[in-house]
Amino acid sequence: MPKYEFVAVDFDGTLCTNAFPEIGEPNPVVIGYVRKLAAEGSKIILYTSRENGTRKLLDEAVAFCKAQEIPIHAVNENPWNPYAATIGLKPSDGRKVYADLYIDDKAINPVDIERIVHFGAWEEAT
Repeated sequence: MPKYEFVAVDFDGTLCTNAFPEIGEPNPVVIGYVRKLAAEGSKIILYTSRENGTRKLLDEAVAFCKAQEIPIHAVNENPWNPYAATIGLKPSDGRKVYADLYIDDKAINPVDIERIVHFGAWEEAT
């Protein structure tokens, strides 16, 4: 079993620079890391706010991932969610994409928050 079975990856500002609604420049470091996780057996879930409306923004993001050779197993869902059934739901019924790891430019880890608060770096972080 891979270290992370499910990895949810944001698009704008993460896999590419943020140029929304355009597609930004590829982020080779993140792309390489995600490919490595996939090669180790992780299922990659594209986790993005992009949608298909008058412009197919979501389709553009999926096409970007394909061009970057990022194997996407699901988009904005986790059909293998192991916890949904414990509360009587289908895997697709959950409101949040379930993953073992979330990679997102807007994220902060709770451990990092504790370090900021406990070690007095609050002013530097805000």
